Amino acid sequence: MRHYCIWLFACCLGGAGLATGTVAMAQSGAISVSGCRSADALAVMSADKLPALLGTPVNRIGLLSYREKQLSPIRLQIDQRDGDGRYLLDDKPEPGRQLPVLGPNDEIVFRLADRGTRYPANTPNSGEGALVEIEVIDAMGGPSGWVYAVLSSPVRGVSGNNHMTYETAADRVESGIYKIGFSPQHPFIIDSFQWRTPAGDWTPNLLDTMKIRHQGKMFGFISFRRTTRDYSSRLTRVKVGPLRVIRRTENRVRIMWKLKTPTLYIDYIMMPDSFVMDTIVNIPFNLGLFFSDVETLTTVDWRNDPALPEQVIRSPYTTSSLRVDGQMSAEESRFNTINGTHLSVHSDYGSVSLGLDIPEDFSIQPWLYLRDRMDVVDPPENQPGQFGNVGYRTTGWESIDTEVHHLKITTCMAAAEAGSVR
Repeated sequence: MRHYCIWLFACCLGGAGLATGTVAMAQSGAISVSGCRSADALAVMSADKLPALLGTPVNRIGLLSYREKQLSPIRLQIDQRDGDGRYLLDDKPEPGRQLPVLGPNDEIVFRLADRGTRYPANTPNSGEGALVEIEVIDAMGGPSGWVYAVLSSPVRGVSGNNHMTYETAADRVESGIYKIGFSPQHPFIIDSFQWRTPAGDWTPNLLDTMKIRHQGKMFGFISFRRTTRDYSSRLTRVKVGPLRVIRRTENRVRIMWKLKTPTLYIDYIMMPDSFVMDTIVNIPFNLGLFFSDVETLTTVDWRNDPALPEQVIRSPYTTSSLRVDGQMSAEESRFNTINGTHLSVHSDYGSVSLGLDIPEDFSIQPWLYLRDRMDVVDPPENQPGQFGNVGYRTTGWESIDTEVHHLKITTCMAAAEAGSVR
């Protein structure tokens, strides 16, 4: 994966145009902004790195790129968040209500491909006003690029189609390389995944289903196992932006009889080359008082169809690729003993790479998980067998505290190039 950093500077600009000042350091610092290696990768920077813009109405903030000796607007998206990192997805304010302003927890998003060259000092800027220079550095040694934040009223629009689309009726998200649909009954579950082929059409649905399982003991002696059948789930918010689609579900799990857990929020942040499944854990009581040996499985079960290309599973913790064939090998069994956070699935259609991000103050333990057995049915979905059912097992949930935590799975996607699809 490729990593970038953003360095922030302020240009000594003022009034209607650029004076003859030089670029001066306003605030130093660097943040990681991209985990996926793709021409469609996004830069995501926290607004607290741009103190000059804090408190500004978000509809007055724009980004510029310097190319061919001129500053031109580039597409951006501002997503607001609260102090616990939860996205604010309410509808636009009603007429007469105060417009939202940029806060320190908000995120400013732009395409890495929209970086330009550095704006030369002592060059008139045609009345753009004060600029904030943002240098984007490729930590892998690639060339740097620059973008410039600007305040204007109103911000100039950027022509062209959005990089993300959302079909409301189908609850389906589409980018230039993938199409993902969600379950109508349980909208926190992905139930379809398709690649866009080099020819421009779509592959068949490659998924049987996504699965989430919970098991453990209650009061030390009552064993329990919960599946999607025990979930109640509803889609409550969707924000459709030019660069990201953010959709939120509110979910509850049945504990016993009609007793359910507090609401569990799951946000999907969908981007052109990737998406993040952000599970927001905010349990107001200590699980360890009632539960023990609690573990969770989060996996995807692939479709077994002879017409589909062969799949292999890889991980940086293994030395060989694991062929998905519906028969559990000794190497696949050893995969389940790995205490790790990264894995990938590859076929002639493309590559899907997953990374599990657990905060340092979140005391659960991650394990890789794989079941590749067509002779084993995993109810309640009733799909026959488990064909490369792969993902994560997490343990130690009974030790978590009552703080708000974010458990994130980042999925990066790289579609096959022309000529590689059989």
